[in-house]
Amino acid sequence: MKKGLMKLPRNRVRRNYRGGAGIDRLHGETVCRDNDQPEEWIGSMVEAVNLGMEPVKQEGLAMVETEEGVRCLRDVVDEEQKFYLGESIHRDGTWQLSFLLKILDSAMRLHVQAHPSTQFAVREMGRPYGKLECYYILSAREGIDPYIRLGFQHTPGREEWKRIVETQDREKMDGCFEKIPVKPGEVWYIPGGMPHAIGEGITMLEIMEPSDLVVRCEFEREGVVVPEEARYMGRGLEFCLDVFDYTEYSREDIIRKCRVTPRVLERTAAWERRRLVGESLTPCFFVETLNVWEEAVITHNNRFTLGVVCSGACEMEPEGVCSFPEREAKEKEKEQAAEGKTEVLKLKAGDSFVIAAAVETYRIVPKGGAELALVYPGKDMES
Repeated sequence: MKKGLMKLPRNRVRRNYRGGAGIDRLHGETVCRDNDQPEEWIGSMVEAVNLGMEPVKQEGLAMVETEEGVRCLRDVVDEEQKFYLGESIHRDGTWQLSFLLKILDSAMRLHVQAHPSTQFAVREMGRPYGKLECYYILSAREGIDPYIRLGFQHTPGREEWKRIVETQDREKMDGCFEKIPVKPGEVWYIPGGMPHAIGEGITMLEIMEPSDLVVRCEFEREGVVVPEEARYMGRGLEFCLDVFDYTEYSREDIIRKCRVTPRVLERTAAWERRRLVGESLTPCFFVETLNVWEEAVITHNNRFTLGVVCSGACEMEPEGVCSFPEREAKEKEKEQAAEGKTEVLKLKAGDSFVIAAAVETYRIVPKGGAELALVYPGKDMES
C-alpha cells in the first residue's frame, strides 16, 4: 500500500568520532549520551561504510514499517517509482536520490578533511559527483562557543601541506586554521576542495551531494584513529594533494563566501517558507524551512521530499494525491488517491518523515508552532 506521508524510525549510524547526545536532546530524551553513533541518517538509501569497524548489515539504510513488515525505504520507493519520485527519474528509467540528509552531533572536534569538487571527481576520477556539503546549525551545547574550521587562513602551500600531513605535524596543521564562529540558525556551505572540520558541541542538519569521497588529513583525534585505508580514497597522498584549495581565506573572506543568507519564498498569516540552499550552490538538492504557527494546507513540490522537525510539534496528513494522469489511465486516479491516504502523522522535534511526489497538498496542524526542514532533489535528478 502506497503512503503519501511516512514517518521514519530513528536511524543512528556509527562514525569515527564521538557525539550524539545532542541528537538525544533534540528528540526530547531525558538521558542523553555520547557514543560512536553521532549521526542519524534521514531517509538514507545508501549503506554506511565504516572502515576499521565491525561490519553491520545494512547500516545506514532507512527502514520503514509496511504491511509486509519492516523494509528498506529504498526498496519501497523502487517498487513504486512513479508514486514516490514523480518525474524525478532519469530518462533511462534509473534513479538515485541526489543527496544524503543527516542529523549530526559532535562531542569532539572532527578530524580535518576535504572532499573533491565535482569537477575534480569527473575529470580525474571518472565519478559523477564530488561532495559539496551544507550545514544548518540547530543548537550548541551549554558553555560552548561553536565554531568550524573552514579553508586555510594561513595557507601552507602544496608541498608544505604534504609534509604536514605525512608527518602529522599537529602544531603546524593547527596553525593553518582559525576558528570560524557559527551560531544556531545559520546556514553554511562547504565547497569541494576546502579543508574543514566541525567543532565540538554542535548539533546540525548536514546535507551533502551523494558521494563518499573524502581525504582525511588528520589521523587521530582524542584517541579516535582514522584507519589507513580510509585516508586517501585509495589513491595515495600525492594524488589527493590536488584536491585541496590552497587559497588563503581570512575569517571575513570565509564568512562572505560560505555563510548563506536564507530568503523568504512565501509568507502567509499561518506560515512562512524559506529557501536555505538552492541551485546557485548545487544542482543536487534544495533545502527549505517551513515555519507554521496556525493550521495550514501546503502545496507540495511534486518531488520526493525528506523532512525533519527542527523544533515544536505538529500533525500532518495528505490532502490531495495525484496519479500523474499524463502517463496513467484516468480510472487509476481514485484508486491511487485512496492508497496515498495515511493516518495522521504526529510529529515532534527530531522526528523525520517522507512526502511522496504524488502528494499535491498536505495539512499541518501545529501544536504551538513548528519548524520543519525539507530537502528534495534539484535539477540534477531530472537529467
